[in-house]
Order: sequence, then structure tokens, then C-alpha cells
Amino acid sequence: MKKIIFLFIIILLGCSKTRPLYIKDRHFDCTQTEYIMDSDLKKLIYKSLQRATVIERDIPDYRLIWKKHRIFILNEYQTDKTDFISEKDWNKSLSFLSPNDIPNRIQSISYCLKSKEELQKIADKTWEDFLHISFSLIKIEENYASIRINNTWIINKHNKKTMHLSGGGYTCAYKKISGVWVFDKITSHWIS
Repeated sequence: MKKIIFLFIIILLGCSKTRPLYIKDRHFDCTQTEYIMDSDLKKLIYKSLQRATVIERDIPDYRLIWKKHRIFILNEYQTDKTDFISEKDWNKSLSFLSPNDIPNRIQSISYCLKSKEELQKIADKTWEDFLHISFSLIKIEENYASIRINNTWIINKHNKKTMHLSGGGYTCAYKKISGVWVFDKITSHWIS
């Protein structure tokens, strides 16, 4: 009996090394685009990702991102408000990031821009739930910007009854001083 239990544990440990599947090359297939920070949008996205996942690593539940060297980014965001009555209302005013709006890499971390549908397809195919980064608000007004960045779950269709009590986000304020965007403060913060 002890040998069977030992063998079972060895098999489980061996299987766990192959996970996670969601960041394998066949799923983390992102078009490498030439990334030039030639707009305020690109500069602010870069600074927000750099703060949340590279330098400060202070986005809520950052430690729960399974493979921190490959992070998915959701391509949709709002430019004005984030308080909506329904998902239909949210979808009416969406804006979308393009692959050249986000950096391919910051230091040792690679980023991959995907739609909500693409992320769901990866979760369903791999049977894995995973955290991803999203921007629910990118509001730029001359020399002031508000960026709301989130770390939230994609839940696979085989696991829809599961609720993750983790994830979160915050809103950062940036000021443009002498043509350079500078972090000002975190204006709001949330965790689930």
C-alpha cells in the first residue's frame, strides 16, 4: 500500500511540472511588432505595466500570477468612465488596444495582447484558470492621466462554478512634467 501511495505522489508531482499549459508557445503566440513609444497612450501603458509587473510589482495578488515572465493583456478598455449598469452598456463604449500599443517585453517579462474571446478559448482548451492584466480605464487629459490596471481571472468553461477570491487593481494618476509622464499617486485600490 505504501508503494502505491508513493507511486501516486510521484505521478502527481511529475504531472504538475508540465503545467501551466496556458503560457506554452502554442497559446502565448503573439505577433512581435515594432514597439515605438510615440504616443501618450503607449508611454502610459508602458509605465503602468512596468510599475505593476516589473519594478514595484504592487498590483494586487501579483504573487498569484503563475508564470510572471509571460503575461497576457486584455485588449479592451474605456476612455472615460468605468461605472456601467450592464455588460451591454460597457460594450457600447469600448476602445481597443492594438498589438503595437503594448511593449513586447519589459526587461525579462513578455506581454501578449489578446481579446476576451481569445483568452477564454485558451482557458477552455487548457482547462486552466489564469490571471491576466487589463486596463479598465485609460483617460488622458492634456497633462493629467488616470490609468486603472487590473489583475483578474479568466475562468475556463469546465470550472465555471469556481469563484476565485483573489485579484484586484488600482488607479494610478500620472502628470506630464516638461513633456515626461511621471507617476503621481494611486487614487483608488481594490481587491476581491
